[in-house]
Amino acid sequence: MTRMTSPGRSSGSAPGGAGRGGASQGSSVRGGRAAHYAPTGVRAGRGTPAQGGTGQGGARIPGLLGSYPVAPNASAGQAARTAAAQPARTMARLSVRTRPKRYEALIPSVVTTDFITMAKYPLARAKPLHQDVASTSGIRWELLAACDWMQCKAEPRYSPVRGEKLGTRNPDGTRFRTKSEALAQCAADLIALADVVYHIDLTAPLLLSVLDLAKVFAAFRWGGLLKAHHVSAMEFPYSVEGLTVQHLDLRWPPIREPNAPDKPGARFRMPFGAVPVVLSLGYPAVA
Repeated sequence: MTRMTSPGRSSGSAPGGAGRGGASQGSSVRGGRAAHYAPTGVRAGRGTPAQGGTGQGGARIPGLLGSYPVAPNASAGQAARTAAAQPARTMARLSVRTRPKRYEALIPSVVTTDFITMAKYPLARAKPLHQDVASTSGIRWELLAACDWMQCKAEPRYSPVRGEKLGTRNPDGTRFRTKSEALAQCAADLIALADVVYHIDLTAPLLLSVLDLAKVFAAFRWGGLLKAHHVSAMEFPYSVEGLTVQHLDLRWPPIREPNAPDKPGARFRMPFGAVPVVLSLGYPAVA
């Protein structure tokens, strides 16, 4: 079983002009998911171990105590459920069949303009691939598309696992040679981390609330750090930057954590986070 790196990627930027509030229009949060937090088990077994790479092991999630052994052949969902005791699943999500009230997005017009200018075309181009990989992973394609944008601007030659160029060896020993392989790993990471940290089952036929969506991407990026430091996912810029006018120009949470990722307290440099991307792609979040 290959090693899954836990969220916590460092900030970086690609060429581009200045966006609103000083955010770089070409910026993304490339740089890898803090290798010192790397779990070694909550993984779907995807990714090619490079020479000297890691094998199977126990998952270690940032912000959560203990190591969680995972069976070598477990799927991402099974691995996550093996990893933690089974508290009751969040009840904020409702069955699609019950026709729940839909969340009314209040994304500021400046953010909508940034999305159309920067992300709409690259994500439309990649949509068939996102849908194909998501269909085999059991999650909504919009979640995978948001990861692809946030990690590497959905560039075809880059991996959304760490934002690295395809074929590059990662610090945990994995190497993703195709975009679909990297996307499949992200899907596995989303499923496992959302389950372990916030007890959200992404493979269930349920629609998520905006809060749950924010939690999913918070777990993907920072593991359990927000939960450990009693910080709401609704304050996490990677998730909610640009969601409303109250969510503009956010900063990374100023937590005190040894080797913390993404420079806690520093300004978030992207003009919108993952949840606005998901909503802009038409995901019917519930109120």
